[in-house]
Amino acid sequence: MEEAKIVDFFQRNGFLIQQEAIEFILKKRIDPLDCLEKISNMKEKPLAISVDLLNELFKEIRKEQIEKREERKREIKEEEFKIIKELGEKTNCSGKVDDFLELFKDRFFKIREIIKRRQEMRGCLNIKRVKKRGEEDVSIIGIIRDIRQAKNGFILDIEDDEDSISVYVPKDVDSSIMNDEVIGINGKKNKDLFIAKNIVRPEIPIEGRKNFLDEEKYVLFISDLHVGSKNFLEKKWNHFVKWLNGENGTERQKEVARKIRYVIISGDLVEGIGIYPNQEKDLEIEDIFEQYKCLSEKLSQFPPYIKVILQPGNHDAVRPPLPQPPLEREIRQFFEGKNFIFVSNPCYLKIGNATILSYHGQSIQDFASVLPGLNQNNPTKIMREMLRRRHLAPIYGGLTSLAPEREDYLVVDIVPDIFVTGHVHVSCIESYRGVILVNASAWQKQTDYQRTMNLLPDPAKPVVVNLANFKGSIISF
Repeated sequence: MEEAKIVDFFQRNGFLIQQEAIEFILKKRIDPLDCLEKISNMKEKPLAISVDLLNELFKEIRKEQIEKREERKREIKEEEFKIIKELGEKTNCSGKVDDFLELFKDRFFKIREIIKRRQEMRGCLNIKRVKKRGEEDVSIIGIIRDIRQAKNGFILDIEDDEDSISVYVPKDVDSSIMNDEVIGINGKKNKDLFIAKNIVRPEIPIEGRKNFLDEEKYVLFISDLHVGSKNFLEKKWNHFVKWLNGENGTERQKEVARKIRYVIISGDLVEGIGIYPNQEKDLEIEDIFEQYKCLSEKLSQFPPYIKVILQPGNHDAVRPPLPQPPLEREIRQFFEGKNFIFVSNPCYLKIGNATILSYHGQSIQDFASVLPGLNQNNPTKIMREMLRRRHLAPIYGGLTSLAPEREDYLVVDIVPDIFVTGHVHVSCIESYRGVILVNASAWQKQTDYQRTMNLLPDPAKPVVVNLANFKGSIISF
């Protein structure tokens, strides 16, 4: 209701109303009829309606609102952190061929259901039925088994759970195709060949995500500490720890540091041993257990109210293939207290209402080597492609090895609010279709081996995200 109408309403009912009271009604979204009813029930009627009167009349409403807000805060506090989905400590794979079959079937069925929800794929048919039909426009869904170059395009061998077919994809239809991804295809059968007119990916929906906390609270993202390396940035790390403890930085930076409640470390916690050729010359600490002991000492300097989530990467003492389980108990024993939480790689977490997908990012280099226009030193563009395909590491037989679990934990079947990776030692943050994309920097300067891999680190630049509005910042040390 407009101000003039509010004034007119109360004048018609025999009351004057002050400007501050009008603003109170508009701000609190109070129905003037409710206001009039409360005033009419008063023994002594006021000549004019003041803001103090309204405060008195509606204090019960404010009390209820405050109680609800406090109750919500208590609920968040009690159940603020939760692991939604991860491999955990149990593995279901024995390494047999049947396990790989189950893995790819699980991937296919999960992503097929997502693609089926796309408007372009309504009424899609399985491949066996399409092969029996004539030359008409139809849609199919399949997993890419092989890609071959052809004149002005590609020939794909795709299969579903019943049959397979060869598909010709002109370059002007799509030139960013990967082995083992699941796609939808609109097109027409021409003899034994299916001609693609459009490629449909599972994609993530465009959403204005508002899973915010009711209070300002921050999560800090770091990655690739590589403790035990001669190239570990000790001075910058100490400067960072002092900031976390409120001992340095601007007043605003200190205020942010006081409100950090979670630190997520997305893999490569230590330098490890035997990870790449001639690594021994880069080691400051040569014993893997001593590396983790040193890590625990560094993390114990964090403020006691901060929870630290530790995820393994390719340098850590867990199996190399994805998904990776949490660190072993004999390593976890070095980390005392309830503030340390050990998770798998990848892992879905929930803090308050916010869903976070944390993944070390081993497959970033697979995407960069296969898809045109992508570069490992610009990881957020690659993270977009992971979300478009709803899979973190589609390619089997690439740089990233896959474990034959019976469930594919790399399928992005839950759309996160925040998606964080590490691995390539870059610090960046951007948004894609409402999802905050973060690559969480590193704490190691460039090694000779990284130089040969064309890895260009941007270290000592953690990312903080405010869980009250999902706004993020990079802080440089």
